[in-house]
Amino acid sequence: MVTAPPEWDWPARFATDPGLPLEEIIRPFGVTQTLTFTGSAGEQETVTYHQFATRAATAARRLADQGVHPGDRVATVISTTLGSVTRALAVWMAGATLVSVPPPPRRALQAEYERRFRQVLAAMECQYFIAGKPGAPLAEGMHAIAAGSLHGTEGLPPPEAEVPPVALVQFTSGSLGSPKGVAIGRHTLSRHLNMISRCMGCDPAHDVMATWLPFYHDFGLVCFFLTGLCARLRQAHLHPRLFATDPSAWLRLLSAEGGTITGAPHFGFALASRVPYDQDLDLSAVRLALNGGERIHWQDLEDFQKAAQPLGFRWEAQLPVYGLAENTVGATCTLRQHTGPRRGPDGLVSAGRALPGTILACDGTPAAPAGLRLAGQWLFDGYYTADGFQPRTGAEFATGDVGFLLDGEAYVLGRQNEVISAGGRNIFAEDVEAAALHAAKPWAQGCAAFKLATGGQRFGLCVEIGLKDSARAADLAKAVRSAVSGELGTRVAPLLVVIPGAIPRTTSGKVQRGLCRSLYQSGQFSPAGHKVFAELA
Repeated sequence: MVTAPPEWDWPARFATDPGLPLEEIIRPFGVTQTLTFTGSAGEQETVTYHQFATRAATAARRLADQGVHPGDRVATVISTTLGSVTRALAVWMAGATLVSVPPPPRRALQAEYERRFRQVLAAMECQYFIAGKPGAPLAEGMHAIAAGSLHGTEGLPPPEAEVPPVALVQFTSGSLGSPKGVAIGRHTLSRHLNMISRCMGCDPAHDVMATWLPFYHDFGLVCFFLTGLCARLRQAHLHPRLFATDPSAWLRLLSAEGGTITGAPHFGFALASRVPYDQDLDLSAVRLALNGGERIHWQDLEDFQKAAQPLGFRWEAQLPVYGLAENTVGATCTLRQHTGPRRGPDGLVSAGRALPGTILACDGTPAAPAGLRLAGQWLFDGYYTADGFQPRTGAEFATGDVGFLLDGEAYVLGRQNEVISAGGRNIFAEDVEAAALHAAKPWAQGCAAFKLATGGQRFGLCVEIGLKDSARAADLAKAVRSAVSGELGTRVAPLLVVIPGAIPRTTSGKVQRGLCRSLYQSGQFSPAGHKVFAELA
C-alpha cells in the first residue's frame, strides 16, 4: 500500500482547530461584506452579509410557522440566486437538515427523475419541500412550502435551534438510476469549511470569491459559497446559464469584480479558452483558480493560459484539485507548491497532496494504476437511498477513481468502471475524450466516450458540435476516429456527431457516460431521432 502523507506541509491547526461552528457561520449579523448575484437575464442583486442573515432569519421563522421543527428534513433545489441560498440557510437556522436536490433534467428524463428521487426522499422521511413554483415535481407526498412565502426583510428573529447532527445531504452527481444522498455531519461540515478557508489563506480585506458554478452541487455550494461565507469574503456569483451561453462571461466577471478566488470543473477552463476576449480585461488579481471535478489535461491548461495570460492571469494561479461529495468536498490540491500545475508521467497532471485531515492511499503505479482510497476526518456518515440509510463502514472509503501516488501526489486517471484493455494497456474514457476533442477543435463543444455493454472492451463515442457546424459532421467523424485510433490504438464504434445539448450531463456539468450508452442502445441517439448529424458504425 502506498499512502500519501497526511497534512503534508500544512500547519497542524488547519486540521485540528475547529474554527467557527456552523451556527456562527450561517449567522453573519453585523458583517458589511457584500454578496452579489447576477441572474440568468443579467439582472444583479447585492446585499451585505448582515442583510443576508436578516433575510435568512426571517425565512427561518416563517419555516417554523409553517410547521418545520428542529430535526426535520427539508428538501430544495439550491440555485445560484440570492433567494435560493437565503432559503437554504434558513433551513439550518430553523434547526433542520438541508437536503440539496439536483434540478429536474430535460423533459424526456423527468418522469424517471421524479420516481427515483421521490423514493429516496420518502425513505429518508423528508417531510418538507421548498418549491420555487407551484406543482414542483418532487413536492408530491411532502408538505410543499412556497418559496415566496419565506421572503421578507422585516428582520424576524430566527428560532432558537441548533443545526442537527446531519447538517447536509448532497446527492452524488452520478446516474439517475440510483440516486444516493451523501450525509454530512454538522461538525464535519463546519470544520471542513474552516480548513479550506485556512488553506486558501482567505483574507476578508483583500479576497473576492467569484464563480459561475451551480449551488446544487458540492463544488459550488461547499467549496465556494459556504467557504466564502465562513471566511466572510466578498462574493460575486454568476448564474450558470450565462456561462453556458457565453463562456467569456466567467473571465469578464473576474475582471469586473476583482475576483481573487475562483474555479470550475475542468471542462469550464476548456470552454473558456476557446472564446475571444476584450484585451482591456484585468485578471491580475486572481490568485487561486481551482480546477477539478474530472481528469485534468495538460493541453487544456496551456490553452487556457494562452487565452488568459494576455489579460494578466498568472500560470501559478492555476490550481488542480481533487475532491468528492463523500469527503465533504476537498481531498487534495497543489496549493502548497506555489508553482502552478505539475506535469507528471506520460503528461498526466498532478492533483496535489492530501489536504489537512485527509489520508489518501493507493496501491497503483504509473504503469499499473489502481483504486484510490480516502480516510480521515472529512468522510461522510453514510448514504440515504431508496432502501434506507446505509452507514459508512470501515476507516477507508473506496472512491471508485483510479490513479496512483507519486512523491506523495495524486494522479487521477478516471473512473474504475470506465476503462478497457487494448494492446496491453489500460485506456480510460477520459483518454478517448481528450484525443477526440483535440482532433475536433475548434468545432467540438463536448464529447462522451462510453463502454459498450456487449464485450466491454470497446468504446462508443459522442461528439457534440454546434448547429452551424453540421456540414462538417461526416468529415469530422472520420477525422476523430482516425485520431483516436492513431493515438490510442483502439477503434471507437459507434461514433456519433450529435446536436448541441444532446450529451447528458450531471448536475456539475460532467458527461453521463452510462446514460449516453443507454440512449444509444434505446435508439434515442440515431439519425432517425433527429439528434445525430453523422454516424460511423
